[in-house]
Amino acid sequence: MNIEFTLNGSVQKVTITSVERALDVLARQCGIKSLSGTCFEGQCGNCLVLFDGKPVYSCLMPAFMLRDHRIETTEYFTKTREYSLLYSELTKEGRSLCSSCHSGIMLMGMVLVRSAPTPTRDEIFRTLSNVHCDSISPDDFADAVLKTIQHLTTARKIP
Repeated sequence: MNIEFTLNGSVQKVTITSVERALDVLARQCGIKSLSGTCFEGQCGNCLVLFDGKPVYSCLMPAFMLRDHRIETTEYFTKTREYSLLYSELTKEGRSLCSSCHSGIMLMGMVLVRSAPTPTRDEIFRTLSNVHCDSISPDDFADAVLKTIQHLTTARKIP
């Protein structure tokens, strides 16, 4: 079956089988390196993508569901100022993101940074629950998101 969808701003045309998962198509046919299927149960967050702006586990999604939708991965954000600021805040004071959860953490952080109005700490904690990560505490994640939003807000006010 041939399908078309938008991936990180570019139209993709791929051929899929009825048994393929979105994760497989995105990683193998589209070359997305930030995704990995670790648990294949939607628990770890290593396969998270934004599906029309909403986080979904690509390991649980059949590939045919990609048709005519907008998919964004961590690669989409890596060259943005917001991503750089968030990464800087997350890795301050010797903190580091492990390679297995880096993509999911950054993707969920970008969802929050792009949201309006500013999310509450509870909303941040709920969003973080999409990713299993032992390398950063929920409080450190919330602080980094809120500081990033504060930096961006301040920068927008300066003429």
